[in-house]
Amino acid sequence: AGCRPYAEAIAKGEAEINRCPPGGEAVVMQLADLLGREPKPLDGAAKPKRVALIDENTCIGCTLCLQACPVDAILGAAKQMHTVIASECTGCELCVAPCPVECITMEPVPEEIRTWQWPYPVIPIKPEAHA
Repeated sequence: AGCRPYAEAIAKGEAEINRCPPGGEAVVMQLADLLGREPKPLDGAAKPKRVALIDENTCIGCTLCLQACPVDAILGAAKQMHTVIASECTGCELCVAPCPVECITMEPVPEEIRTWQWPYPVIPIKPEAHA
């Protein structure tokens, strides 16, 4: 699985746009707008937003997390310490499993005005068609 095969399936019309729990309702709404599709409720339980955190003292610079990250939210080079750009991290967790030294954890994003999410389903309002 992963983001790329899912994105390709969406582009081919073979997958619904509501199957990304880490992205939550926001991603469903963005995909609906981008693709001109009807938004649907999220398929799966939305989780609190989390971002990857790399223990920079433990990181060996193997680059496996860099390769796994679908949004390029990890900075680093071979044999050098890596770090996560928290504002770019989607919380998909795809970087965690490849890490051979288990230095990546998923940490909750503190709730503040910029990260607060509306806890109820968002129902888009469509203008009525006039004949």
